[in-house]
Amino acid sequence: MVTSRFQLGLIATLAVGLGFSLASSEAVGYPAGAAVSYSGNPVVSVGGTLDGTETDVPLVAPTDQAIVITDVVLSAMDSTHLCRGGVRVDLNSDGSLVGRFSLGLTIPVYDNGDYESKNAVRLESGIRIAPGKSLTIQAPERNTWSCSGSGMEVHYTLSGYYAQP
Repeated sequence: MVTSRFQLGLIATLAVGLGFSLASSEAVGYPAGAAVSYSGNPVVSVGGTLDGTETDVPLVAPTDQAIVITDVVLSAMDSTHLCRGGVRVDLNSDGSLVGRFSLGLTIPVYDNGDYESKNAVRLESGIRIAPGKSLTIQAPERNTWSCSGSGMEVHYTLSGYYAQP
């Protein structure tokens, strides 16, 4: 069988095209989200109650992992349904303010018992706690009126994940 120049040219062109399509190109990486690396369960969640101006230490990062807090849920409550006021909640790590939130209580529409004021925050980039460092939470400022029960407690839940430092 005789091969024509056209067939040889076509075969050469296809071979070159196949070579270019299979050749390695420079790899490009794009961030796909949070870099989670932990041998156990990477999720961390903790909760508690602040009933005065004391400071709680709800989280301490391990020395080989950072903690990234992605969700903060706060609620204020008093056992009397006539309590009104506001409270400031501060999150600190390594002596620096890393988060500040405000909650307020007003007289409820239905005057028939306990009630809560809630603040839920989803943090896109999160609050990072460096390896070996702790997170503290406190409610240093409260302005209340008509509180006769617990004096406006602050309930908190912090959640996030362990991450490579």
